[in-house]
Amino acid sequence: MHSTTFSVETIDGCHLGKLAIPYNQIADWLNFLTNSQYRTEIISAEQGSSSVDIYFQASEGLYLYLGMRLSRAEVAMAS
Repeated sequence: MHSTTFSVETIDGCHLGKLAIPYNQIADWLNFLTNSQYRTEIISAEQGSSSVDIYFQASEGLYLYLGMRLSRAEVAMAS
């Protein structure tokens, strides 16, 4: 089972968040990202064999939150 991963990448001088989302979680993550309180701007999406990579622009605070939230999920799954 694949899990969602998050990273921040610099593309053309812009810091963009990147979520690699398994197909069965896409709707939940799109609802999260498009929530008006987070003020994200989805830049692009790329379809992979088992997931979709979504690139988005948001505040550094949201990037930090996602990094902490998803790293905890990975630790819990490994236990």
